[in-house]
Amino acid sequence: MLNYDQAAVFILILIRISAFLAAGPLFVFPNVPQTAKAGLALALTVVLFPVVASPSFHVPGGLLGFGLLAAREAATGLAIGFVTGLVFQSLTIAGQIMDIQMGFYMANLFDPMMGQQATITSRFLYLLGMVLFFILDGHHVLIAALAKSFDLVPLDGLALTGAGTLAVIRVFAQTVALGVQIAAPVVAVVLIVNICLGLLGRTAPEMNVFMLGFPLQIGLGLLTLSVMAPLLGVVFRSLAQLMESNLYIVLKGMH
Repeated sequence: MLNYDQAAVFILILIRISAFLAAGPLFVFPNVPQTAKAGLALALTVVLFPVVASPSFHVPGGLLGFGLLAAREAATGLAIGFVTGLVFQSLTIAGQIMDIQMGFYMANLFDPMMGQQATITSRFLYLLGMVLFFILDGHHVLIAALAKSFDLVPLDGLALTGAGTLAVIRVFAQTVALGVQIAAPVVAVVLIVNICLGLLGRTAPEMNVFMLGFPLQIGLGLLTLSVMAPLLGVVFRSLAQLMESNLYIVLKGMH
């Protein structure tokens, strides 16, 4: 005999996981087939249902109560996906800052995978971060955090409090700060180059410093980025750990 409360639990879990996959970093590319997203959401729901389901759970308020619970679960999944995706946005911010300093910011390109305009370095760092994310088993961390979210925020336990909003704001501010810190070596090198070119322009006014500055900024900026590349693995390992801790902080603020 069909247990309607358990069927409602299954649907609510599916809604949270589907919202997470829609907003999270795993399937951010629009050319990923919708059937793949739906299949993974259903598979994760089947795996997590025996762990999350509670025999004492009862849907309050009938159909209207179920609709409110479904909206809460969608909001919870979107929040989890948004927070986890901010780590990759810090890499995008860092790349955009580097492009501004090196002179690549005007050379935007259309990224067919994302369906939008992107700068060269920001897209490189984003894709590199995605590769490192899977190499470091970050997707396993996300699945474990998604399962843990049902303990921190139960199916009927979402509460939009000031603590949760403040946690999201802090995570967002931290993302911008991380982007600036990652781009700091390139910014420092280009700044030193500009200072030297300014002094050179004062001492040798006949030299075309403006034309000399463009290739010099690009060359030294790319050289600095190539020196930084081997260290990005260590940086992103720290970012993955920070993503997990930020996710738990936000989830605790939502309960």
